[in-house]
Amino acid sequence: MRFTRWKKETAPSLEALRSALTGEGLTVSEWADPAGTVYPVHEHEYAEVRIVIRGQLRVGLPETGEEFILGPGDRLDLPANTPHWADVNGNGPVVYLSASKLNHNNHKK
Repeated sequence: MRFTRWKKETAPSLEALRSALTGEGLTVSEWADPAGTVYPVHEHEYAEVRIVIRGQLRVGLPETGEEFILGPGDRLDLPANTPHWADVNGNGPVVYLSASKLNHNNHKK
């Protein structure tokens, strides 16, 4: 698991982030969830990258007790088979990219 905080003063553009992820050989999908959205503990059989575009996404790892709050530009790399949960942090919606070496049309978060 790797968490990378966005360090630049200006928010990243969707196009730049999508291009960077596809440059890593990943398939990228854009997601938007309203405030109050909760994804209970689950895991994927593939490694996954999440990068927030707007809003905040909170991701927790129940096995370690760690929690990460991702804001614009922040990136979380989750290894395959890592139990995690997620929710929309704050009062507004969140827009983020989910990327993996898998076709995102065939999976759920």
